[in-house]
Amino acid sequence: MSPRGDGWTPDDVPDLTGRRALVTGATTGTGREVAMTLARHGATLVVADRDLDALADLVRTLDAEGAPRPVAVRLDLADLDSVRDAAGTVLAGPDGPLDLLVLDEGARPRSVARAADDLDPALTARFLGPFALTGLLLPRLRGATRARVVTVVSPAHRLAREVPTGPEGAPDAGDDQLRRRTAWAAPAEAALAALMFALELDTRARQHGLTTLDSLAAVAGLDASGVLGEGGQAQALTQRARRGPGILRAALGAVEQRSELAPWPALMAATADLPGSTVVGPGGPLGLNGAARIVNPPQRARDRDARSRLWELAEAATGVEYLS
Repeated sequence: MSPRGDGWTPDDVPDLTGRRALVTGATTGTGREVAMTLARHGATLVVADRDLDALADLVRTLDAEGAPRPVAVRLDLADLDSVRDAAGTVLAGPDGPLDLLVLDEGARPRSVARAADDLDPALTARFLGPFALTGLLLPRLRGATRARVVTVVSPAHRLAREVPTGPEGAPDAGDDQLRRRTAWAAPAEAALAALMFALELDTRARQHGLTTLDSLAAVAGLDASGVLGEGGQAQALTQRARRGPGILRAALGAVEQRSELAPWPALMAATADLPGSTVVGPGGPLGLNGAARIVNPPQRARDRDARSRLWELAEAATGVEYLS
């Protein structure tokens, strides 16, 4: 593999026997493919998703293949109470370290009601939920000889005009920012927040002497039907393009990620020999499709002051404080 990761394929995934991994969003898309691949290479899995029937189907599939039987846990990353319950279930289960945590949002319902806390569902599912889950599971991650957290990020982060931290980034002002997002801005800003979380987690782990924890990000390719969120203007626009003139359909097809390549960035970030703060994404035009490789995060995601304000905001919004 080159220094940029060119040439990596799932054939490079090593033997994972003896390693324990938790994958969220594990019943569909990237999350399911990551879970299946990890299990096929010997990892002991905890698979988490909001759909219990789909989790049962995944367990049956892995059983039929002779892979280690996973533990299924109900988890809705858009619901902070569900996040706390899921973390409690994991912590109450068998002792032992957690070597790998893969944070994938998974499929979202087309219509998502706001929770009682009135936080934006996109921001909760993509950032606040993963933030809280990581903090709650930190004791298990600390127990690993070498632990890794991989946050799967939508390419919509490039469309974000601002970081949702409020005026001057103050957490109390930013709290309102978490509650009133437009249909277009919320998914993009949530994706940027997720990327900033992945980078800030790695930085804070080093600052607090937790040198056995690496945090990486995996940027998903362009799924034009879901990159800006399910339903609403984004989905309507995509459906119109698919039904429109041939030139529109061709343009969409030229940048969409091939389904078989979609999980590669997450798998590479989860299993390749890479340092913390690495971002893996598609290596094709505009970084929207193609095979996985190491990519550069946008300048906005590297802003330490903004990342620190976002971390403080997340602690205030979730009630989960760590590495502070």
